[in-house]
Amino acid sequence: MSRRLPLNGTGHLVSFARELRELQERSQGTVESAIVLGASRTAVYEALRGSRLPSVRNLDLMVQAWGDGGPSERQTWRERRRSAEEGLAEAARQRGKATAGRTPEEEDFTRRLRDLWGRAGGPSTERVARHCALSARTLDSYLDGRTIPTEQRLRELFDGLSEACDDDSGWLASARESFLGEVLFRARVARKEEKDRVKELTSALPSGQPAVVYRPLPDGIGTVPGVRLGQLFDSRATLSRARVHRAMQAGITGTADRGAESIVVSRGYEDDEDYGDVIVYTGQGGRDPHSGEQVKNQELTLGNAALATSAATGSPVRVVRSADRGYRYDGLFKVEDYWSEDSRSGFRVWRFRLVSLPPGGQVSVAAGAVADVAAGQDVTPSRMVTAVQRIVRSTAVANYVKRVHDYACQVCGVRLESPNGAYAEAAHIVPLGAPHRGPDIVGNVLCLCANHHVLFDFGTLVINDDLTVVKRSDSSVVGQLREAAGHEVDRSRLREHRVRHGFWSDGDLH
Repeated sequence: MSRRLPLNGTGHLVSFARELRELQERSQGTVESAIVLGASRTAVYEALRGSRLPSVRNLDLMVQAWGDGGPSERQTWRERRRSAEEGLAEAARQRGKATAGRTPEEEDFTRRLRDLWGRAGGPSTERVARHCALSARTLDSYLDGRTIPTEQRLRELFDGLSEACDDDSGWLASARESFLGEVLFRARVARKEEKDRVKELTSALPSGQPAVVYRPLPDGIGTVPGVRLGQLFDSRATLSRARVHRAMQAGITGTADRGAESIVVSRGYEDDEDYGDVIVYTGQGGRDPHSGEQVKNQELTLGNAALATSAATGSPVRVVRSADRGYRYDGLFKVEDYWSEDSRSGFRVWRFRLVSLPPGGQVSVAAGAVADVAAGQDVTPSRMVTAVQRIVRSTAVANYVKRVHDYACQVCGVRLESPNGAYAEAAHIVPLGAPHRGPDIVGNVLCLCANHHVLFDFGTLVINDDLTVVKRSDSSVVGQLREAAGHEVDRSRLREHRVRHGFWSDGDLH
């Protein structure tokens, strides 16, 4: 006689499990047939028993094993799963119990872990478990996205995966450090913030507060449906629930891969400058948690790296400002520039110049529209793809430098021909205007092709005093900057460019 598992007063799991068992019986499929495709054994049994909903990945594999496995059938079962999940959440809410959902950072961790597992040859969890202190069931839970490991457990996972890897596993060492220092860190911070949000929400649920329902954008970037420009929020918790700014403490929400979703301008940094439509925002990190004073240099990681990605892609960032009675949503801004400099306290900080988008741009969803196009879907007229737009100035000095080099790029030597003649761009080493106020003189200008102009402006390429051109990502030498009679490059401006992009030593980069 089978044991009936408690379903917490709801029939959602029971109904879903019954339909799944019927699918299996109609196809005369077995549990093993789903496991062979890569499904977790534990997840399959729990789904059939009605004790837990399977992850989307495991559900897709079960449908593939027991049905036709086509996109239409997978989508139907995903909708059934979503309906059951919402029913469980509603039942929990009515009992005065809020439930925490998975954050985008946790989804990103799980996706990256699966990709890494596949790159290692996709060994079975039982095989990896034989080489580390973790059980196959625990490994399944990480790959299914049901749980996020601690730092120690992730190290053990990498040890086991390295031993089970068929090929040279040396690359796993660097991948492990990236996972520990960035991917896992972001996921665990987001999990804590989500738990804090749920804890705060729980106190209000028994009095009859409606369930928090939100439909976040696929990448979290752009306007949030239902949130109007200038809307006030009484706390960081309400900002998080509305998905305007998900982080409960950090001033920047986002990742280096997708870009920044939102920032909070709260006058927390002494170097912040707020001019209304233009904000010079100081990045995160390096402050004493108790005194709030800057005590060390900031790094171009985490939220700072997310804002740098937004500058490169042109995707908009939501801006929230602290107000007299909480926080105010002030719309979408574009990250036009970023650089590093000495703060008032003497430590290096990253600074970001954000400019408000015009009213027509406040409804844009840059990366979301790109995702729709990639998926083969129509992009509605209310969405538009934004891009970085650099100012290419034409001055007497710039034209002189281009003529001296015969319109050939000083980095690659390419001379572009157009119907109107040769084309090159003048790149100011130290940008003109505020906040850099570089001079419009020959020594502060380079003649570059469009590609190398972009790379130089973003600090992807830097130039040493000996004019060697260095790639920022791996410090490899790309080549030698070409010189010409009548054009001497100001080395002090090159050093200023290196410092602005995070190379704080006065020496050359090797």
